[in-house]
Amino acid sequence: MTFKIDRAVIEINGGCNYSCSMCPQDVRTGGRHKDFLKKMSLQEFEDNVADCAQYGLRVVNLDGSGEATLNRNLPKYIEIVKKYGAKAFIFSNGYRMEGKFMRDCVDAGLDFYRFSWIGYDVEAYDKWMYNRIAGNFDNTWAKVKEMRDYVKETNSDCVVSTYHLITDNDNLDFELDHYKRIVDELDVKTEIWKMHNWSGVTDISESGVRKGAVKTCGRPFSPDVVIRAGGLEGKKGAVHPCCQVLGRDEEAVLGHTSETDIKSIFFGEEYSKLRDQHTSGDYPDFCKSCDFLIDDPEVLVYTNHERDLMKMHGTEFNLRDYQSE
Repeated sequence: MTFKIDRAVIEINGGCNYSCSMCPQDVRTGGRHKDFLKKMSLQEFEDNVADCAQYGLRVVNLDGSGEATLNRNLPKYIEIVKKYGAKAFIFSNGYRMEGKFMRDCVDAGLDFYRFSWIGYDVEAYDKWMYNRIAGNFDNTWAKVKEMRDYVKETNSDCVVSTYHLITDNDNLDFELDHYKRIVDELDVKTEIWKMHNWSGVTDISESGVRKGAVKTCGRPFSPDVVIRAGGLEGKKGAVHPCCQVLGRDEEAVLGHTSETDIKSIFFGEEYSKLRDQHTSGDYPDFCKSCDFLIDDPEVLVYTNHERDLMKMHGTEFNLRDYQSE
């Protein structure tokens, strides 16, 4: 098997300031495992980027399962990504993305920033994206607009985007219409998806359960690696098969970059075992109930920009090419 890394999700902060109802790491239902609530130092981050850059790295996501903007040195992390010739992407709740901090991130070379925005009005937002402070629906609106305007003003190549989930499939057309009104007025790129069931942890309604053939998602074979800020037993840089193991961090560790290099982990015992399980269909517990194993083309409800369902943002590979392994 040829080793290549097209995208690396390198999580620089394991904690989050939101309690989202659809997230398996919601603090109101136990939260994330304490060993994974760490920050990744600048030096450790650069070591990981440099390691991955040997193998054709194109995109670095600085988010993972935590909130990247809680790391106050975020612009410096973005500069490191650019130093190694890769694109810097962030998926975020957007709470801190405003003012000088936002401008510094854009100026550092940020290529793509996606605001997670679950809830089509004030009441729905507060239900699904709880932050103890009211008014975040309007605050998010203002921050998206501020960032969009700054990108235009500076002729930055940064793409400002939003991400929404349909929270009630029986009310899909209504929610879709309201989300599209938001996006059209703000004039930004967007994706609107059906609710996910990460690793089988999230309790979703029967009408939200995906239906279709079950087969490998392709991720364990693909040029896509996930490195967490934390790890087990005091180690750092835990490697996971994907970001969908939310709520099961400790079960899905395939190795630690604080102990060895990413190539050795990829061809190591745990990663190889996972590929065998995805080949045989005898999936591990943290995979077997995940609905990313289900081939459901309707899960992406709407997008206003070119987006292949099985292709990661900014990458060249398509997960479909790895589903027959």
